[in-house]
Amino acid sequence: MPLTFVKEACDLLIRCVFFATAPFMLVFVALLFPVTGAVVQIALALVVFVAGEAIRRTAGRWPVVHSLLATQFEFEAFYRDHPPRPFVYYVFYPLLAPYWLTVRSARREFLLYKGYTLISFGILLVSLFGQYYWSFPPELTWSDFAPIAAGTLAVEAAVVLMFLMPIVTSVVHFHQRHSTGRLAILLVAGMISIGFAATRLERRRDPIVSYATRVRLRLRTEAQPEAGFQAQADAIGVAWRALPNHFDAIERDGKVLETPLVAARDELAKFYKLDEANAFDLWYSNQDEKKILVLYFESHRGRAPIWIAIDELGSVISDEKQLPVNAFKAMRRAAR
Repeated sequence: MPLTFVKEACDLLIRCVFFATAPFMLVFVALLFPVTGAVVQIALALVVFVAGEAIRRTAGRWPVVHSLLATQFEFEAFYRDHPPRPFVYYVFYPLLAPYWLTVRSARREFLLYKGYTLISFGILLVSLFGQYYWSFPPELTWSDFAPIAAGTLAVEAAVVLMFLMPIVTSVVHFHQRHSTGRLAILLVAGMISIGFAATRLERRRDPIVSYATRVRLRLRTEAQPEAGFQAQADAIGVAWRALPNHFDAIERDGKVLETPLVAARDELAKFYKLDEANAFDLWYSNQDEKKILVLYFESHRGRAPIWIAIDELGSVISDEKQLPVNAFKAMRRAAR
């Protein structure tokens, strides 16, 4: 068996594995962080690359179009003169920073993607500043906003380097070689990966809560603990009063949906922002014939959940010792 054939087969296999996993991960990253700007910019660059000649002719007749697509034409020209490097190089691209920062052609490629990142960063910055004015005041300030914005910008840069570069260079690689069959295999693998991600999302009873929303919710609660507690107490009271007429909204794992949950979130929205209110869930327990309804926000990274409960006597509970054994584990399972 020729060595070239083996190398190409291994290369295709590695790319297929990447295309089968990266889009799946990218879908979930996009839900946690606003990276849509980067994805759109790179997608546009690929369209210009694949249909380069036709688009160049159109742009030649319309100077405005040529000006708008100048960065995309630069992308197309670079890869026309410098075919992509081996795929493994892009998979481990962040670790090879000393190389592509010192070698001229590699540095030019990095700066090319940095240009796309800067464009998407601009879009992202506008959306972040809008998010600040809509979602942070009056309880939260710029000092609360800055770390969230910095983390979001860092994630978008990482997405470009770790996910989009390997995908883009693979498409360019096979397009330049006119290997439409192999390119089709990669695209099918990517579409299947996205399909699995969509299926997972469809099965979730609640949408994924973004990173910014989680941080804001906790910060707002800590900034005004008394107001936060009162909002939660009012919400659990409203949900408890709605529950007797909607026991069919209680799932087998204790998760409560429909009218009681909507009523609780509407009440929470009087203090919390709407997306923060929607991050809360309800859980019901009838263990040992003791009826308890819990309003909770599932936390991560070792942080304690934000929660409040009410029992059948209408008493508000904030001591976890009064909850059923392993209640928080049951809530985590119900949140999946």
